[in-house]
Amino acid sequence: MSAVEHIRSKVRMVVVHERSCGVLSTGEKVAVGFVLDRPDLIKSYGTLIEAADRLGPEWLKAALYVQRDGWDET
Repeated sequence: MSAVEHIRSKVRMVVVHERSCGVLSTGEKVAVGFVLDRPDLIKSYGTLIEAADRLGPEWLKAALYVQRDGWDET
């Protein structure tokens, strides 16, 4: 599964069931937070810049792609 597909699936999961945030890894939670523009999820790791660094270039680029391209296939 690519980073884009992985992030997109986690975003859908959180949108459907908010409580599912608890089962996400820190990186997944930060990526979902960036895609959904949810500072409460992003800041769970620290500052915004620390959160972006935590994701690394591949996942940060994938999260940006999902946010721009859309996370919902319908």
